[in-house]
Amino acid sequence: MALFGVMGEFKPEKDPWSADKVATLLSVMGATTYGLLRNLAQPNKPKDKTFEEIVTVLKGHFEPKPLLVAERFHFNRCTQKANQPVAQYVVELKQCAANCEFGANLDASLRDWFVSGMQNEACQRRLLSKNDLTFAKACDNMETADREQRQLRGMKSETDTSKGMLFQGKCRAHTIKRNWSAKEKHKICDS
Repeated sequence: MALFGVMGEFKPEKDPWSADKVATLLSVMGATTYGLLRNLAQPNKPKDKTFEEIVTVLKGHFEPKPLLVAERFHFNRCTQKANQPVAQYVVELKQCAANCEFGANLDASLRDWFVSGMQNEACQRRLLSKNDLTFAKACDNMETADREQRQLRGMKSETDTSKGMLFQGKCRAHTIKRNWSAKEKHKICDS
């Protein structure tokens, strides 16, 4: 977009900012946004509006306020996906709650739905049995449990892999970690 003219430095002791705010905004917003503003401001002209009115009109168009019922519906549908880490579920739940306007009930709502939306029923029962449970405590407990469970799964898969390498033959002498091929014969048992 080509600019016409040059905007000089603003000097508060010399230039009246409040008088020039509208003109400055209108001159730098571009033709497309100005056309949109002109349509939204009908029957008035954009130059007749105050700076705050222009910002309000454009903000209302570009950032409309979400519908509360729809946002809460979306929040209430937020559950933990299969194999989704707890930390990721917490972030998703907080994003869903952002426009729900829970106010002072935000922590309780997040806690309740965090517990309700968990995939692991054993974890749900553990959280439901705790007294004075807050959202932060529930998150900490479940993130720790999730991390430990993932570490155990990793250790188990490493153990399973190493077990597959041991005792490939019929003889107890086959205790070294080695893959025996069908062609090889063991010196002791000939297997």
